[in-house]
Amino acid sequence: MKKVLICFLIAIAGLAFTGCTKDAPPQSSPAKTIVIGVMPDVESIPFIIADKNGYFKNQGVQVKIEHFNSAKDRDSALQSGRLDGVITDVLAVVFANEGGINLRIVSKNDGNIELMAGKNSGIDSIEGIKGKTIGLSTNTIMEYTVDKMLESAQIKPAEIKKVAIPPLPTRLEMLQGAKIDAAILPDPLAGLAVNNGAKVLSSTDLLGNKAGAIAFTSQSLQESPELIKAVFRAYNDAVAYLQNEPTASDIDFIIKSQSFPAEVKDTLKLPRYTQAELPSEKIFVDVVQWMKAKDLIKGNYEYKALVDDKFLR
Repeated sequence: MKKVLICFLIAIAGLAFTGCTKDAPPQSSPAKTIVIGVMPDVESIPFIIADKNGYFKNQGVQVKIEHFNSAKDRDSALQSGRLDGVITDVLAVVFANEGGINLRIVSKNDGNIELMAGKNSGIDSIEGIKGKTIGLSTNTIMEYTVDKMLESAQIKPAEIKKVAIPPLPTRLEMLQGAKIDAAILPDPLAGLAVNNGAKVLSSTDLLGNKAGAIAFTSQSLQESPELIKAVFRAYNDAVAYLQNEPTASDIDFIIKSQSFPAEVKDTLKLPRYTQAELPSEKIFVDVVQWMKAKDLIKGNYEYKALVDDKFLR
């Protein structure tokens, strides 16, 4: 009788196990990870801090930060579908769409670009730059910004000599070596140049003309709208942190994660970061007009077509 009871209980347990296995719901697929491409610049720092401080996790979104040392490598990753979003600028977004990549601007970004004269150039003001050489990268936000700075001083682009020097470290080196009279540089290299004697002639902070952007692919925006919204909530959390915390608290982490030169530790000045907001329509239109005038693009690009206003509400 005892044996019969044991066998009966074993059979019942086996049936119960089989039933549970059969009726168990399939495992849910892992949550999508939003991949964001960043460059070694100060504009990307809120994303780096959001990752470090766990703000993405707090907002319920998985984010992977991909670091790139060149815009070319970043854009190749974007084109191959490896990235959901990038820290970039309006010109690059327009170029991407011209090339068939459906990229949409969700927010501006913060950062300062400075036009500066070399220590021994003899240039004391932007008016003194006439006839002088300026190191920059052509057909980029750098050249656009130089032209806007010249325009504000009523100087024609033909009145200066543009020297194409795409790599930023090389541009800094040539400025400090007096191989060029002036150069346009972003932080943190701009701060390093000033510390070594360069004189600031103009800046996007002074000009009020910043064309930086945070952009995502149309596919990512369509497939993961709530995750993108969470990304920007975390971004804003990081901005709030950076507004109140001394730079010194995170300087070593920032330098290491962003591959900044070690010597910028004493000169790094972060922007006054602001909460995510849409870029200026006036600046967007001006950028497109500048690109059209230089015959860099064929298409007609409207603000409402390339700027998505649904994700910061």
